[in-house]
Amino acid sequence: MELQPLLQIFGAVFILVGLATALLFLGRIRKARASRHWPTVTGELIQADLRRVEVEVTIRDHASALVTDFRYRYRVKGQGFEGHRVTFSDLVNKRKGSLERLRDEFRKQKSIRVYYNPENPGESVLKPGTSLYNYTPLITSLAFIACGLFIALYLPDLVSR
Repeated sequence: MELQPLLQIFGAVFILVGLATALLFLGRIRKARASRHWPTVTGELIQADLRRVEVEVTIRDHASALVTDFRYRYRVKGQGFEGHRVTFSDLVNKRKGSLERLRDEFRKQKSIRVYYNPENPGESVLKPGTSLYNYTPLITSLAFIACGLFIALYLPDLVSR
């Protein structure tokens, strides 16, 4: 079997993964930008902590990350909701110091301002808008696209020499 078609398929898969994840991240950025204009209500902070999450990478190896562990309640038009999102970059791995500053900013507050999506009041955030952390995952998407282009377009020529 010839190697060139396999490399092109493999490259195309990399490109598709890169494009799919980029679209996902760009959608999150769009929503984060829109959140700056969402209405606000006063909410009650229930919990403002950090917690470590562990992921099994292999049978013998584990990775861990520090993440926000927030809970808050708020009401919109008489209906109660509970939220946990602090920023639209909560799922991005951040430095410990950044997370601690975020926690400390809210920790002593009981009454907080909650920004909620007027089209879906169950969706909320405490710090609206974007930050650098919203854009950094795009680097991985672009790397997948670049690798896919290299594998599909340039590697077959290098292998056939």
